[in-house]
Amino acid sequence: MKISLTRNLETAKILATEVGQQLRPFITYLAEFVQQVVQALLNGLTFSDNFDCEIKTVSLSSGQAQVIETKKTAKLVLVGRVFSQTHGLDAFAWYYDANSKLNVKATFTGSPDSALDVTIVVLF
Repeated sequence: MKISLTRNLETAKILATEVGQQLRPFITYLAEFVQQVVQALLNGLTFSDNFDCEIKTVSLSSGQAQVIETKKTAKLVLVGRVFSQTHGLDAFAWYYDANSKLNVKATFTGSPDSALDVTIVVLF
């Protein structure tokens, strides 16, 4: 759905009425909220603005687990992008090891000789 913004909430006209005076705190709050939403929409929202997450780029070697440091316990780890023009992602797994460290493991098509940069999204 695309949201179109035609005009801002005109609080001066509303506050000039008797009802506006009675609802002044609510109308002021609503006007500030609408302004923030409009500003956010005009500036472009990002995934990390709206979800409790960390977006990281990590170097992963095919078939080898890598410990990832995070600020909280992950609920979900997703792959965003593999930085390669020749190797795709065949498999991806994440788990907590016996030391309660987050591990991620990727297997790439063609088993590249060196590590590949991968963007991951860790959701909390």
